[in-house]
Amino acid sequence: MMKDSEFPPVNSPSINRDDKNMAVLSHLLPLFGFMVPGLSIVIPLLIWLWKRDSSPYIEHHARESLNFQITLALLIAVWVALKLMLVGFLLLPLVPIIAIVVLIFMVRAAMKAGNGEFYRYPMTLRLVN
Repeated sequence: MMKDSEFPPVNSPSINRDDKNMAVLSHLLPLFGFMVPGLSIVIPLLIWLWKRDSSPYIEHHARESLNFQITLALLIAVWVALKLMLVGFLLLPLVPIIAIVVLIFMVRAAMKAGNGEFYRYPMTLRLVN
């Protein structure tokens, strides 16, 4: 795993257009998880497993996306458990706000990936290294 200080400079010539496109897809394709449950984790996992040995740039972005999606899944599971205990209904007004923040994070990550920059999602558990 690369540390922040070990990242190559932005727009490094070693990062080609195909790598940037795959990194962008690792952030945007999990949006299909809103339609098919579990797909939001499976897509970045498959990209990470497929490209982790061939491109450190794609590996970084796919890992970040995977960690973010796992964090979201855990938060949703906690919210559902709280909802079953009727406490989660108090958090119901926050759901649209949280959904918008999640979308902003994903789009921002995709934009950074498209520009050849490394990005780390804020407030994310780093479970996959």
